[in-house]
Amino acid sequence: MNKFIASICLLLCLTGCERGRTVVVHAMANGHDVVYSQVNVIGQLATFRCLRSETGQCHYTVVADDCAPASTACPSPPRRFTVAEGNTMSFTSLPSGFRSCVAATAAPDGDCAPLAAAIASASP
Repeated sequence: MNKFIASICLLLCLTGCERGRTVVVHAMANGHDVVYSQVNVIGQLATFRCLRSETGQCHYTVVADDCAPASTACPSPPRRFTVAEGNTMSFTSLPSGFRSCVAATAAPDGDCAPLAAAIASASP
């Protein structure tokens, strides 16, 4: 009977599990962290974690995947938000297959600059 119950529990766990994705951004300059961030996505839940930042804050920009560079029409406006170092922020309403970028400053730089330019050119 114990094996049967264990088998049912295992089956329920496997059917309820959904594989997710994790994106880690760790930028360093002169031996210290500029920004260190982790984004976990499982199903509809996206959690943004600011691990370290030279400014004490991680500045995120999130856009729908079809707003990627060279796109002219975005179905939803970009979402910009700030997470303090050591904190997390979670969302369940982001576009499916969204793209995100993180920087230590509110002004886009480095890898965030092309994404910000695409947003600016796609905005009415």
